[in-house]
Amino acid sequence: MADTPSPLAQRLIAARRSAASAGALDPTLVPPDHAAAMAVQAEVTVALGESVGGWKVGIGGDGIPFAAPLYSSALIASPARVPLGDYVLIEMEIAFRLQRDLPPGDYTRDAILAACDQVIAGIEVLRGRFGEPPAAPFLAFLADNGANLAYVTGSATGALRTLDLTALPCRLTIGGELVHEKIGGHPQGDPIEPIRRYLAQSNDRLGGLRAGHVVTTGSLNKPVRVAAPARVEVDIAGIGRATLELSR
Repeated sequence: MADTPSPLAQRLIAARRSAASAGALDPTLVPPDHAAAMAVQAEVTVALGESVGGWKVGIGGDGIPFAAPLYSSALIASPARVPLGDYVLIEMEIAFRLQRDLPPGDYTRDAILAACDQVIAGIEVLRGRFGEPPAAPFLAFLADNGANLAYVTGSATGALRTLDLTALPCRLTIGGELVHEKIGGHPQGDPIEPIRRYLAQSNDRLGGLRAGHVVTTGSLNKPVRVAAPARVEVDIAGIGRATLELSR
């Protein structure tokens, strides 16, 4: 890794240190591919002295699996409180806690489940540093750790194998209003699938998926924009609940 961060990394480092927007994105700074975007993630993480506490893993619109680090400082246990700023986007998610490392390779679903000791009800809080998604191209969004601001970990269970993770009833309430209620809803159906696909071609620069990490794999709802203080409540049948206060 170069001693001097790349121009895109410098913009992101400054934005994170000041807790401010990085401003409009110069199109020439957009990474050319996933590997370059993930190299920027590593530059920013090292420069900030952050430790990786987990990952958000998904499959982009181009069909390519990706991963973005969740900083330990951004992982907050429920009940949580997060500053709202101008706005945030809220996603209800299912996450997994790893009990052992998952190095790159080809895995069966059962092998991935065996590496997990908990499934967790989660809330991801997003705010893009280059503007509200999808203001920035996807590869800049990826370089920005997928716009992650915070991740709330709620109730958990070790009964991973007895749950049908593809069809759990889930509810999202914001400010006392029910904004999403559905059975299932994960983009790939099975929340384990993005992990399996990513591990087959992983290319992060931060040590990969390690024991103790929290790994989340996609939203059960379309992101909900919140611009006023509110209480966020997530309930996922068989797993439990997570709560978040968004405050000024």
